[in-house]
Amino acid sequence: MRIQKKQEAAIARRKGMTGKTIVQIIWLAISTGVAYFLINFLMESEEFGFNYNTLYNQLFIPREIPKWVLLVVMIIIFVLVMQLFLALGFALASPEGRRKTGKPTLYSRNKDPFDDGYGH
Repeated sequence: MRIQKKQEAAIARRKGMTGKTIVQIIWLAISTGVAYFLINFLMESEEFGFNYNTLYNQLFIPREIPKWVLLVVMIIIFVLVMQLFLALGFALASPEGRRKTGKPTLYSRNKDPFDDGYGH
């Protein structure tokens, strides 16, 4: 009976995760698209002085590595930075992110799976 309550509590915690997962996938797709176009814009325009030749020379990357590999690596780095901003935004803007941890209260946010209701 306690195992069943523990499983029900785990299922209740996972409930609603589908929406969050879909939002994260959409955010990753948008971040990847923005990164691709921004990096291509920076590489194509000569105004910023940032191109593949400079990248190869400054980072001592061998010329045998194709440009598309560098593009993929830069996209991954850009997406990771975007995810960092998303996490910081969550921590600053949402009530869950602003909630202080370790504050003692009489009520728990998580239901005790071993609470049989006896003695109450």
